[in-house]
Amino acid sequence: MREEALAEYGPGLYFLNNGFREFGGSGFHSARSVQHGVRVWLMDGIDAVACAQEVVGRAEADAEVERLVAQMTPWAPAVAALARADRLDASHDKILKLSDEITRDTPDEQIDWLLDCYPGLLTSGERRLWHAHIQKVRNGLSIKAMVVHGESLDLRAEAMSALPPLGTLPPTPDNWVATDSGHVARSWTRPLLELCAQAWAAARDEVEDSRGPMVRWAVGAGMGKSQLHQLTGMSRATIDRYLD
Repeated sequence: MREEALAEYGPGLYFLNNGFREFGGSGFHSARSVQHGVRVWLMDGIDAVACAQEVVGRAEADAEVERLVAQMTPWAPAVAALARADRLDASHDKILKLSDEITRDTPDEQIDWLLDCYPGLLTSGERRLWHAHIQKVRNGLSIKAMVVHGESLDLRAEAMSALPPLGTLPPTPDNWVATDSGHVARSWTRPLLELCAQAWAAARDEVEDSRGPMVRWAVGAGMGKSQLHQLTGMSRATIDRYLD
């Protein structure tokens, strides 16, 4: 079925509707089971940052797409910034790993081989500049790691500033998962819960009236009281009082 781009939400952000489609899976005794439904993506430019898939009948498909889009819309800018930060964190980890693998005794030919093991991690200009010079490679990787880490922190701050108003937080986008390459789908709900708790802790003097609603919203969305205490510094007794 032809893919349909839905309305753009913000700079570079838009929803992509795959339409009513067939989903394949494994049934009992390894027999193939077939289900039908809708799949919608949150796109950040060419990058897919979140996906929601629901099994519904053809008659309910359009309404379900609208529901999924409405669920993610208020969170979309924060999710996109968090996804960019996650990609930078993954690059940061690779840079540190590569830096550990290159020692002062590493032969030049092995340096090139190691750099080839991490395609896209370094620009062609960086590779030319550092070519066959171990100390330049090590220094360059150290600087690049610091820069990438700083950019990731900036994006997490951007994500925090893009959250919906803390006093009137909408329901979490529980149907949406991150588009990681891992085998286990990672829901966007927990990262958003943690980000909201951190934002509340940073601005609690300004949003004191939202303390009770924030506690009930976070716990109702699945955050444990211990984690809420760790993220906000609020005492467990205070948390319990707001939940009574």
